[in-house]
This record gives sequence, C-alpha cells and structure tokens, in this order.
Amino acid sequence: MAQEDRLKWDAKYSNGDHLIEKGEASFMLKHFYDKAPEKRALDVACGTGRNALFLAEHGFMVDALDISPVGLQRLQDHAEQISGVGKVNCQAVDLEDYSPPKENYGLIVVTNYLNRPLIPKLAQALRGDGILVIDTFMADPRNGSQDFNPNYLLRPGELPEYFDSSYEVLAFEDAREGQCNNALLKQAIAVRKIPS
Repeated sequence: MAQEDRLKWDAKYSNGDHLIEKGEASFMLKHFYDKAPEKRALDVACGTGRNALFLAEHGFMVDALDISPVGLQRLQDHAEQISGVGKVNCQAVDLEDYSPPKENYGLIVVTNYLNRPLIPKLAQALRGDGILVIDTFMADPRNGSQDFNPNYLLRPGELPEYFDSSYEVLAFEDAREGQCNNALLKQAIAVRKIPS
C-alpha cells in the first residue's frame, strides 16, 4: 500500500494539480501556533508544506513528514528561500508504520490526513503544554463529493474522543467548510497537553 500511495502522491505533486496543499496554513494552526511552549514542531503528511513553511517563517524548527519525495522536494525548494531563524527538515516516511518520539515536540500539526491509530501516538509526542492541531475532512450528507473512502473521513464529533483528561481541548469545530474545491466539510481541533 505504501508504494501505491507514494506513486499516487508523487504523480499528483509532479503535475502541479494539488489544490489541497496550496494556499494558507490551517486556520486552527494560525490561531494556536504562538501558544506552543517551544519552537520545535512536527508537520505530519505535510505534502508540499504550507503548514511547515508557515511555521518556519515564524521561527520554528520543523520536522516535515510525508510519503511523497516529490512533495518533500517542492517543500525543501521553498524552505531554502525563507529568511529568518526557522528551518524545515524533510523526511520521507510511511505514516502507516510511524511512531514519533515521545515528549519531543512543542507543536504538532496534521491537516487533510486521517490515520486514526496515529492520533494517540501524536498526542504522546507532545511535551508538557504542547499543542496538537488536527484539521481534516469529515463524513457529512452535505458533502458535495461522495466518492471518498469513508475510512478516511471523520465521524461528526469524533476528534475530541481521542483525548482524555491529560489534554485540554482549546478549540473544536465540527462541519466547517474546507479550503479546497472538493466541497468536503472539515473537522478541526486544537488540544494542549497538560504538564504532569
């Protein structure tokens, strides 16, 4: 599956038709990035890196992970043009088998990607007071496009279910319009890890 996914995304990023990854950083990330206790960040399934670039422009050291070397090369090319103190470290990773180091990041962001078993691992990768932002597509009868695999769409109200009392939900939005042309509604959350 990983090889098939890599080829699919490499092709998509090679031809420039990747509207999901163009544009501004996640609205939830823009609202909470400055609440991170330190400027070490992880961007999961970064694609061509709109969130990683945003963070680097604001002084973060970002580990940017994706399955597509083509997308990562596009990100690296843009990251080299950023002036300032931030930096992007691109890594080609099969996220199906990925486990981040525990208590390693002040900020983690995941947009337009759903890997349910990975969510608790990401939460554990936060340092105390660290912020996790997830912003991705959800199942809803109002969605304009119905040809998506439901395994990759959140259920209404699903994201808060992944976080116990060790995390404070800073913000949660259900059924928000997405930023791309496929008309899928999105769900977004920002949580803070309560220091132990």
